[in-house]
Amino acid sequence: MNGIDMTHIELRDAGLRATGFYSFDGGCHNEVPSGRKNGEAYLLLLALKGRGELRMDAESFVVLSGYYYLVPPEYGCKLALSTEGRALGVRFELCDGGLERIVRAMPWTGACGSAAVSDIEYWLQAGGLPGDTDDPLASYRMDAAVKTVLLTLARLGTGRKPLTHELRSEQALSGGGPFPMADYIRNHYAAKVTLDDMAKRFGFHPHYIIRLFNRRLGMSPIQYLQEVRLLKAMELLETTSMTVTEISESVGWTTSYFSRLFHERKGESPSQFRKNKMKSAVSAMKHF
Repeated sequence: MNGIDMTHIELRDAGLRATGFYSFDGGCHNEVPSGRKNGEAYLLLLALKGRGELRMDAESFVVLSGYYYLVPPEYGCKLALSTEGRALGVRFELCDGGLERIVRAMPWTGACGSAAVSDIEYWLQAGGLPGDTDDPLASYRMDAAVKTVLLTLARLGTGRKPLTHELRSEQALSGGGPFPMADYIRNHYAAKVTLDDMAKRFGFHPHYIIRLFNRRLGMSPIQYLQEVRLLKAMELLETTSMTVTEISESVGWTTSYFSRLFHERKGESPSQFRKNKMKSAVSAMKHF
């Protein structure tokens, strides 16, 4: 993770103060600088490439390219990205009650859309990359960039688009959140989730559901379920003493399928993954 701390700079915006810009590269698994350090700052993350996981205290979110993640000041968080992953982040404080109400009303995560991703990436980078501290206008640019990004995301959340039949269907699905079908999978990953079940629950044809997932997440519902289960299994391997069999059953897989898939995706067995994580933790403790 590369970053620049801007808390020492006298910023002029009366409504928002950007206090840091961060670039996260693939393979990172770090505590992310969040509001916990001063009780004031929000953290906005934009996933540009790859996949990963964001943990906000007890909450866990699958990180997907083209999605934003908003961390309120009262939450600590940890970000893990795949080797090809890339994300941008900015820490900011809100000094205006109206703007804070807008930000508080935003979903914690949502799809940005391809055009919005390009715009947001541009504005975040225009705001001040690491090494721009000699620029006398950097603080002003950062404030303006972050405010533009937030208002863009807030506007996307209102769904102000021409209401074709297909868009009406997607808005009906959103129900105040980014994608309830994906939420349903995240909340029921351990169960036997099928396309037919989702079609009955949400009232859409299975083929349309597949199309929605491919458009919104770049993968099919079954692939998304696999990602959610795999991330949860990795978390359990790392944080519990459950056996491989217990973990595989808890996420809805047989032990043989879980072991084979894990080796295909991670290049090592679940047991070896756990041993390596334990070694890393012990090594890290020795440096304290």
